[in-house]
Amino acid sequence: MKTISADKTYIDYWQEYGAGSKSRFGIRIWVDRCSAISKVGSENPILLGVRLELPIDLSRTVGQHSLNNILGEHMGRHPDSDLIAVLTGEKAFKDALE
Repeated sequence: MKTISADKTYIDYWQEYGAGSKSRFGIRIWVDRCSAISKVGSENPILLGVRLELPIDLSRTVGQHSLNNILGEHMGRHPDSDLIAVLTGEKAFKDALE
């Protein structure tokens, strides 16, 4: 699932994996960086790990458990998602807002 912030400063791509709507993990993308996020038992998402600058060479993220797991789960449930294209710079952030 893809959600865009009201002020259009970031996009959240949710994994939608787990029990209930409060057991979710995702990836938040800003215009120039991204971070894994979690909304497990909390009202608002929290950042997980370090923020990575965009674009990302996905081959260099192997071993970064949270980002890779969330990416794999999201794309498995939403194969038409533009998440990978935005992360790798193939699609501009502003275009993903549409």
